[in-house]
Amino acid sequence: MLIITAPFMIGTVFCIYAWYSDRMVARRQQTTSGTIFVQEPANHDRYGYTFNINQKTYSGWQIPHDDEQFTVGQVVTVYYDPLDLNNSALVDYNELSFRALSPVPLLVAGILFVAVFIFVRRRTAPESSKLIQS
Repeated sequence: MLIITAPFMIGTVFCIYAWYSDRMVARRQQTTSGTIFVQEPANHDRYGYTFNINQKTYSGWQIPHDDEQFTVGQVVTVYYDPLDLNNSALVDYNELSFRALSPVPLLVAGILFVAVFIFVRRRTAPESSKLIQS
């Protein structure tokens, strides 16, 4: 029955990895100006943006979070990884790292719930089923 916790554990590992990756980028991130060039309302209302580094144009996509509002043509601050210029965002990587951790408490609660459920279920199992397993 512990296999039920596998999706929770995998989700937790992925969230922690995303947090760690964003924290590493946050240490070295740099900023530049960019421009919003397209909005895709049908695709989670995401926005496309471009920015230039060393006379080369890069682009990225951002889905607004909470109260973030963008408009086509708006000049925005782009946060990018100087080691991988294709890795960019319109949000500081410190904030992105905390966003990655947000589902972890729920995932851990799911793991604990399943573990407690199994523990309680085994403690309340009838004596006859305990003898058969022995």
